[in-house]
Amino acid sequence: MLALLMGTWTTPGLAKDPDSIDLNAYQWKNRLLLLFAPSEKDPSYLSIIREIERQTRELLDRDLLIFHVLEKGESRLGKEPLNPGQVLFLKRHFSIPPGQFVIILVGKDGGEKLRQDRPVELKEVFRIIDAMPMRRQEMEKK
Repeated sequence: MLALLMGTWTTPGLAKDPDSIDLNAYQWKNRLLLLFAPSEKDPSYLSIIREIERQTRELLDRDLLIFHVLEKGESRLGKEPLNPGQVLFLKRHFSIPPGQFVIILVGKDGGEKLRQDRPVELKEVFRIIDAMPMRRQEMEKK
């Protein structure tokens, strides 16, 4: 399961057009957390990354995939690199201004559930996810 979170497999959304991402390929399978940042050294980005590293199990439990979309440095889905065309596609699709940190949560239904241009603690992201009807059903099944 850790391989799923870390993106060490070929993801369905990255397989078709090399300069775009089929976000619909994740619908009903995964929630997406997109982290847009100027670089890996951005303080807001570093803050959320530290939390992500400590809460791997909670991310897996919520079927959450992490997109790292950076202006400088290697952008990736988990550990799978994104090319410049895919980065541009994501920035345009989500209307991200240059040089800005933005965090976006997309639900399994494909809808945007959270958008912040400031650091957000993962417990807030988890609270939003855990309030979703589909997540409640998942928790009841366990």
